[in-house]
Amino acid sequence: MRRSGRRTAGQPGPRAASAAAAAATTTAPASSPAPAADVAPATAAPGEDARPQPQPPAVSKAQAAKAAKGQQAVLRSSTHRAAYSRGRKADPGPAVAHAALPASLCEQATLRYDSATHDLRGAVVGLLERAGSGVGRFEDLSRDGDNGSSISGSGGETRRRLEDFRVPAEALRGSGGSAAAAAQQHLTLALAADAPFLAAFEHLVEMVVVPSLKARLVTAGACHAPTTFYYQYPPTLRLQPGPSSRTVRPHSDAEYGHQRGEINCWMPLTDRLLTRTTLWAESHEGAGDDHPFEVDVGEIALFHGTVCKHHVPANPSEWTRASLDFRVGIEGYFDPSWSMKGTKQDHGRRTMRL
Repeated sequence: MRRSGRRTAGQPGPRAASAAAAAATTTAPASSPAPAADVAPATAAPGEDARPQPQPPAVSKAQAAKAAKGQQAVLRSSTHRAAYSRGRKADPGPAVAHAALPASLCEQATLRYDSATHDLRGAVVGLLERAGSGVGRFEDLSRDGDNGSSISGSGGETRRRLEDFRVPAEALRGSGGSAAAAAQQHLTLALAADAPFLAAFEHLVEMVVVPSLKARLVTAGACHAPTTFYYQYPPTLRLQPGPSSRTVRPHSDAEYGHQRGEINCWMPLTDRLLTRTTLWAESHEGAGDDHPFEVDVGEIALFHGTVCKHHVPANPSEWTRASLDFRVGIEGYFDPSWSMKGTKQDHGRRTMRL
């Protein structure tokens, strides 16, 4: 297994943690029938979750409208813009050996991981605490009960709860111009420089995500030799506060220059029963059968977001939804040297050969 990486401006140097210090997480192909399989088809039906659903305080339509006026739905840690370019029509596109990923790899699936070993939720809490008030703040720890902003760990320590992070209105793009742009830049730079968070993310990708994708390639009969995987680094953190009526519009990532040889990885970091919102997507290109991803902390939704439209509904609750997302390109199907004319992004990629 070999790893390498390219860094963009503002990103840290070599990894802060060694993968050898962690026990390997077992993975299984999507077709494995074992009850403890790490990958499972994303077939859960809406309403299937039997856990009791917490009831947040009622929010009137007038309150939600006032809170959302002039705002975008999400504060994110990266910018990815696409503008018209005359050169795009003549662009031959990515140079790849295979035109399309195996059909089974493009199917939606849920990848499970040990959230104690890979505590990305806790890593993001630490990141936001270190980022300071330029991004937002956690509610007063004096609150308690179901709505409190802290929970007790096994050792009696107090830990913040992501759902109680508060993003100020001016930090949302469209609600203050320069202030919103400054908040996004602040979050982007804070995440790119946060060594503990980046180490936790790399550990998850190298020990769980890439081995799972390689296993699925082998199962599909598409790969048996060592393969290079190109994963987004750093990932994108998204914070969606509520109550709000703002949504993330339906789109496919091809609109922003992503390639067909990439698989989207979307991982929630907050309780969807509290925030009452999650990512929605169609099952395959052009299906139009949008459905919610019923995944929780400790799970990652895998889907072909380059061509499958996806969106996020409004967050009607008083809590903040947080998630991480990134993409993994696969050798033979992905061209690391290609970029769509007119696109600008502020994240790079690292590679892992397996």
